[in-house]
Amino acid sequence: MAENTQPRATEYNIFSEINDLAVQKDRLIEMRKKGIIEGVDVVIQELTKKELKLKETKVLSVHKNAITKVTVKKQGKTITKWQTRCEKARPRCSSYEALIDKLYKFYFDKTAITNFSFKTVFEAALDEKIRTERPKEKTVRDYHISYRAFITDEFGARDIRLISPSEIKEYIQTTSIRLAPTKKRFYKFKGVLNLAFEYACDPERRYLEFNPVPLKNKAYAKNFTPSSRKPEDKAFQPDEVERIRSYLWERVHQEEYDVNGYAILFSSETGLREGEIPSLKWSDVSGNAIHIHSQQNDEYRDGVRVFYYNPSTKNEKGISSNGRYIPITNRIREILSELKDKQEKLGIRSEWVFCKEDGTWMTTVSYYKALYRVAKKLGLALSNNHAFRMALNSYVYVPMGLPATERAKLLGHSVETNLKYYTFARTDDYIDELCEKMNAYNAENSGFTPFGERGTSGYLKIVDFKSKKESPDFSKIKAFS
Repeated sequence: MAENTQPRATEYNIFSEINDLAVQKDRLIEMRKKGIIEGVDVVIQELTKKELKLKETKVLSVHKNAITKVTVKKQGKTITKWQTRCEKARPRCSSYEALIDKLYKFYFDKTAITNFSFKTVFEAALDEKIRTERPKEKTVRDYHISYRAFITDEFGARDIRLISPSEIKEYIQTTSIRLAPTKKRFYKFKGVLNLAFEYACDPERRYLEFNPVPLKNKAYAKNFTPSSRKPEDKAFQPDEVERIRSYLWERVHQEEYDVNGYAILFSSETGLREGEIPSLKWSDVSGNAIHIHSQQNDEYRDGVRVFYYNPSTKNEKGISSNGRYIPITNRIREILSELKDKQEKLGIRSEWVFCKEDGTWMTTVSYYKALYRVAKKLGLALSNNHAFRMALNSYVYVPMGLPATERAKLLGHSVETNLKYYTFARTDDYIDELCEKMNAYNAENSGFTPFGERGTSGYLKIVDFKSKKESPDFSKIKAFS
């Protein structure tokens, strides 16, 4: 192994040196064009000679055929040419230097790219990521979409070696102002930049000494306009959930087979992710629990959208760890039992719980469209499945007294995610209880008790993500009980 490793390192050191010389030369040429410096022609010529000498060394180490000088007649004139044999080709150039450069490209073009535009480097970086990391097709698609959205033709044509850190900051700033991306899209924008620049400064290439993309997101923070929506507005309210359920129960009983209706009812009771619903099999339903350990994903193959089974959930990130289990409540059991009875009555045989009449699984697209149509018909502001997950956490699990660890297990994410994105404290209740406990503490330690009472018990209770429409807890959870 050691014998193979060392030559490779030396090889890339030579490529790096050739690249360094090319960068110096190109920078001087650009500065000369802009009138920043003058009288650098001699320096540029010296750099070109050194670059050619290194290329010649690399070429002659692998090229075994003779390089000869010949004379040819063209339009009555005698012209000198340099030629050689290279596999089946016979390259011929007007100068020895040009032939060496051509041979260098022939032998080492795959190893050392000669076009250093941002676009070329980005494409090379993405190609390497696909070969070495095997990302999902959707990830690759997102990179292409983000590149088209955020990288202009002018920036894409820039030599990546000549883009300074200040220019990167300016480009991020102007692009953020122009497109006003959401936080998620901004990170995808930076992902495109980082992919290309990290590839360029990798030790194998060293087109750059360091990645100039700033770590901090000042440009985004400065131009971001916070949403005026309250946290609770991201979840279905209890009365909205009840309206959805009432409408769908009536609909599934009227129609012969309404798999989307049953799927939405099931989601409102379980808080499953959109992709976890189509991939659910009858074999995952056993006793008093449902095993959630898969999801439906999609990708484009030859321009056609294909849905496939992924034996891991979103939070497992492609590495299955046996998923999670959720309890089968009476309501869930009623949904599944009724759905199974209808399938048997219609002669539908399928391993999938939520299958179409032909036995094939439903898709996330059909589910999303069905939920959207229901929400629109009922005049609801929200129409996404995530609103069920947040509602279940906030209006059922929290009032039940389930700790964040249990809530996170049931919904299939981390405790941090549950507390940060699914659970919110109600300020007025928190302050009232804090004042009460501080007064009680002061009374206990000062020898007197205000209002004729002494002390309290337990810890401060953080009231999580409660709607301010109604105050009694019962009104919050009655739609889920």
